[in-house]
Amino acid sequence: MPAAESIPSGDTYGALIFDWDGTLVDSRDLNHRALEAALRDCGVVLDPGWYWHRQGIASPDMLVEWEETIAPLPEPIDTIIDRCRRYVVAGAATLKVIEDVALVARRAHQRGQPLAIGSNSAAITLDAGMRATGLGSLFQAAVCWSDVPRGRGKPAPDIFLLAADRLGVDPSRCLVFEDAHEGIAAAVSAGMDAYNVRTREHHSSAHPGQPSTDRPSSK
Repeated sequence: MPAAESIPSGDTYGALIFDWDGTLVDSRDLNHRALEAALRDCGVVLDPGWYWHRQGIASPDMLVEWEETIAPLPEPIDTIIDRCRRYVVAGAATLKVIEDVALVARRAHQRGQPLAIGSNSAAITLDAGMRATGLGSLFQAAVCWSDVPRGRGKPAPDIFLLAADRLGVDPSRCLVFEDAHEGIAAAVSAGMDAYNVRTREHHSSAHPGQPSTDRPSSK
């Protein structure tokens, strides 16, 4: 994870939107264990390689792909996902805040900049995580997978567009902090600039795939 000094402050943007899993909190192992356990409870073995290749998409969408490409599941997807979410909520206290990124959000909050979370998580798991970490008080809005039509989670732009709408800020004036390719694609598709906290790359909505610079807040 880059040092706080190397992460853009985003102070020239109208608003900042943060992904949750992998960006603000280290939840990789918790989310994997939860889905693994939820599938094991109905007799299905989750292949780690298959899972990690798709970790940037929401678990319900992941299981839709499972049924489309591997085999029907022995229980309805909604039943498995509800069980998975209960495992995530139960383990919320184990989440580790990624302090370098959280510091950017805390400084933006101190200067009164509008902030939102845009996550492929469900509301119940995101709420539990925000309470467990104490990060929830920094954000004026939180948008998750369950707030948009089914199948319109990242990499679709809907989550980030709804976050900008709830903040009352034009998408072109938003900077997104992400850690996954699917999230970067969603942000750029929404007409937003994005910063990948994992690769340290800037992505411009005006020139996808090319580095971007902070835009003045007047735009």
